[in-house]
Amino acid sequence: MMKFYKKPFLPLIEFLGRLKAEKRFTEPPILIGGCGRSGTTILLSIVSAHPQVFACPKELGLFNKIKYDAEGNPGPHRIDRLYRAVLTSKVKKTATRFVEKSPSNVKQIEVIDQYFKKYKFIHIIRDGRDVVLSIHPTDKSKYWVAPERWVHDVSAGLEHLHNPHVLTIFYEDLMQNYQETMRQICQHCNLPLTPEIENWFEHTTVKKNKAYHGGVNKINTRSIGKWQAPEHQERVQELLDYPGAQELLEKLGYLKGQPSLEAFQPNTIKP
Repeated sequence: MMKFYKKPFLPLIEFLGRLKAEKRFTEPPILIGGCGRSGTTILLSIVSAHPQVFACPKELGLFNKIKYDAEGNPGPHRIDRLYRAVLTSKVKKTATRFVEKSPSNVKQIEVIDQYFKKYKFIHIIRDGRDVVLSIHPTDKSKYWVAPERWVHDVSAGLEHLHNPHVLTIFYEDLMQNYQETMRQICQHCNLPLTPEIENWFEHTTVKKNKAYHGGVNKINTRSIGKWQAPEHQERVQELLDYPGAQELLEKLGYLKGQPSLEAFQPNTIKP
């Protein structure tokens, strides 16, 4: 909830921020979304290293709440958060676009599509059996992501699989086949694959985030397949028992050990 004393300044923040953003950002924005604990934050850190990108350092949740204008067109209720980030953050002189990461973006692609018109979206998916194992950062007695959230959020993103603005990738591919996955991302976003991306850890501007347990780490595969440990079987079974979860895991190729979108291609979908 916004502090009452901040509200009078919103029009000024939005005006100045919009001026700066329109002057600096001449290319379509990039938005990142996906179920929580699926790699949205590490992806933001990587993309932030690109010289042509300004990364909003914090989740803005622009589309967590939607408002409608007089013509009924939807838009973000708190667009001022974007303009505040632009005003208060150091923006690279070479940046021509911004990237914003909020996991919840994946549930609002239709609204994003209507609001921005021109944009690029990256939907990242991770094996739900690993996702549901993440412990909540502020309450160690709780898991961060419930089985139903993984099924709902992944399914919401997959509804836009064939949207030309949307690229769907797998967390496992990002960790295990970094160069090829980033080549696809840069191609989708019309960005050159620069040395800064190849050596992203040295150039990232997002080194701290509430999603990190500590600071950002280099690419590694330690978090892949943790679900196979005996101590996690009860939790994994909770996911498998949730309606639609096992079917989704199977369709995504996770039950065969190789994530893939092949089952979602038009020529393979059964009528």
